Amino acid sequence: MDRRQPSTGALAAAAVVVIVSLIALALLPLITRSASERYRSGTEEHVEPGRAALNELNYRLGLQITSLTRAAVNEDQRYLEGYFRELEPQAQAMETLASHAQALGPEVSAPFRELEQQLEAWRGAVRRSVDLRQLDFDEGYAPVIEAIHRVDEALTSYQSATRQQVRFLQQVQLWTTVGLVLLAAIASSLVLWILQRLRSLAGMLSSESQARQVALEQEQKLVRIRDDILGVVAHDLRSPLTTITLSTQLMQGSSEEEQAEHVETILSTTRRMQRLIQDLLDVTKLESSRLSIQKDPVDPIAIVREVVSEQRPIAREKEITLETSIPDLAPKVCGDADRLAQALTNLIGNALKFTPAGGTVRVCLDSDGSQIRFEVTDTGPGIPSQDLPHLFEPFWQAKKTAHLGAGLGLKITRGIAEAHGGSIEAKNAPEGGACFVVTVPVLEDSA
Repeated sequence: MDRRQPSTGALAAAAVVVIVSLIALALLPLITRSASERYRSGTEEHVEPGRAALNELNYRLGLQITSLTRAAVNEDQRYLEGYFRELEPQAQAMETLASHAQALGPEVSAPFRELEQQLEAWRGAVRRSVDLRQLDFDEGYAPVIEAIHRVDEALTSYQSATRQQVRFLQQVQLWTTVGLVLLAAIASSLVLWILQRLRSLAGMLSSESQARQVALEQEQKLVRIRDDILGVVAHDLRSPLTTITLSTQLMQGSSEEEQAEHVETILSTTRRMQRLIQDLLDVTKLESSRLSIQKDPVDPIAIVREVVSEQRPIAREKEITLETSIPDLAPKVCGDADRLAQALTNLIGNALKFTPAGGTVRVCLDSDGSQIRFEVTDTGPGIPSQDLPHLFEPFWQAKKTAHLGAGLGLKITRGIAEAHGGSIEAKNAPEGGACFVVTVPVLEDSA
């Protein structure tokens, strides 16, 4: 017998190896797909609904603390009706969150139980304050917010761990597939038609793995877009809420004329808040953190005056001088008045945030005939050079300002400027402090 020819036993052994490898390669995608779907279903069925219930709870708590604050500021317990009205929807949100937290295991259920305890303790403190008619409701509220953050972090951690498990399964599948293909290739030196079959199957598995990866990346992109939208709305509601609160407080003891000004400020700010809430419902108009705009002829002078009027209560509260430099006439721009006001509010709000008491924030408006320039300069500490390249990244904050906001304001402002065909520039003023300049093209007929 020719020694170059394999024996019958060697051929049978090679065939067995090839068959076993084929069976393993056929079953591997089914096993890994089942495990991956199990991990993904845990996220879809519990993590996302759980986070929605947590956001609902946070929203209800915000309404309650607003009612309690009004009761304390006005010393009128009639405002407590808003607090008691939110107890039932708050309980429903807690019940929904409890079911999902229990399904996700101790990692989420433990911080949820802590949230229950802190919430119950705060409710008890509120009841005692109401019974004693001592309208002070801050006791125990900060631990409730901290517990909500821990539950949210637990949900995020569970979701991250799930993604890591899916990636690990994909890596196991990939390396196992490679090993089996190599083994089958070596064993099929005597059965070439089996080798060809294995190569075809390996190509099929590779295509399936790539398609699965593309689908996973698309899903992650949608989640990021949704989180960005929620972050944008949460960030932009904070500033008008502060304006409303301060205007309400300043109405006490003020003259009728001043009260009328405060009421107008509150109404104007409320309308802008309604517009921001509508943006959350109209998610199809948001793409990659770029905000849609409705273009109409807009008077930039009116925008500056309106926004500065809204921000003056905050500036007075912080003992900061808010100055303006506005020409008597300026060409109109084609754009969205609310969005431009939103951008200017973000810049002035940032300037007030980083300017110490006794400082100055200056808002200037000018035009070179083809562009309108909105410039906001402060006398704060300025911007470190290493931070300048990161200012317009979403959710980025310098370490020393990590607790001063969500890190979305400048990203939103740049999106608004670019949506109007303009731009934004950040720099340090020669005399110190930060300087932000938004340029927007003027309306051609107006120019």
